[in-house]
Amino acid sequence: MATPEHLTADAAGAPLEPALDRLLNRQASPVTLLLHGYKYCPFHQPSAADPTLRDPHRLIYAETPETTCDRIISWPGMLDRAGPTLGIGWPGMHTGHGTLNSIRGFAEVYARADSIARQVARLADRIATLDPDRRIDLIGHSLGGRIALASLPHMKLAEPGRILLWGAAERATIARMHIERGTGRTEIINVRARTNAPFDRMFEWAAPGQGPALGAAGPVDGVATLTLDDPRTEQALEARGLPLGATSRGRCHWSFYTRPGTGPLYAALLDQPGVWTADRIAALSDEPVPAQQTARNAVVSTLSALLPTNRMRGA
Repeated sequence: MATPEHLTADAAGAPLEPALDRLLNRQASPVTLLLHGYKYCPFHQPSAADPTLRDPHRLIYAETPETTCDRIISWPGMLDRAGPTLGIGWPGMHTGHGTLNSIRGFAEVYARADSIARQVARLADRIATLDPDRRIDLIGHSLGGRIALASLPHMKLAEPGRILLWGAAERATIARMHIERGTGRTEIINVRARTNAPFDRMFEWAAPGQGPALGAAGPVDGVATLTLDDPRTEQALEARGLPLGATSRGRCHWSFYTRPGTGPLYAALLDQPGVWTADRIAALSDEPVPAQQTARNAVVSTLSALLPTNRMRGA
């Protein structure tokens, strides 16, 4: 659990170090740090006023989520990655109801994420202290992506291998600043989607500052971009034995992990960095499409260009 002030092993405040020591002693594979986004909170207790379950450890971080909602799946189960997977819960929700409160609340949580990033950096440094040769990777969805990026300048010992961003809720200018202030050795993969474009627009409107969201911006130095629902990218991944299932039509902020086939894709991106280099990831959308796919993809691309969800600069 992470708050702006401290780290603990659970919501009851158990000390982190003994639990971390035991975990690292049991498994020698890479550590994966998971970071959720907006509206989750490990300290929230469902009540009559707000009966919604918001604890990520009982939802997306759980092996078996305590819900039937199709937006919620087990991230560790989906990734199926060897080694310790640490789900970091943080207070990503706001108080109050209604549209105005939601707008104000998002800006408040966006600002809080910066403090959480310092705690994530402390955790990564602690792991690096206990096991200097241990690889550390980070995965962040939405505001979790902001936290992952913002943690980089605060790491003193740790140098993450890769960071996967799923629909990151961050402006490209801020992302670039965090990357430049880091060591420069961490590889960052920005996973975006056309279906997430409406959420990029909402982020740009509600978040402090100016400039496009990372998912809507053009190329950013130090970032490899993978557009999950680009027809050429889909075809290239299938040819490499990483087929993706059907994607949502219209807007969707959760297809980054609910879409079938994304788990094996992310595991490959993390576990085979020598195969999935930044150049190879960038080239996915440029590869030639087999003749039998050309007509179908031409129709899909034309429709995508006409839909309001396709506003990615440089896509």
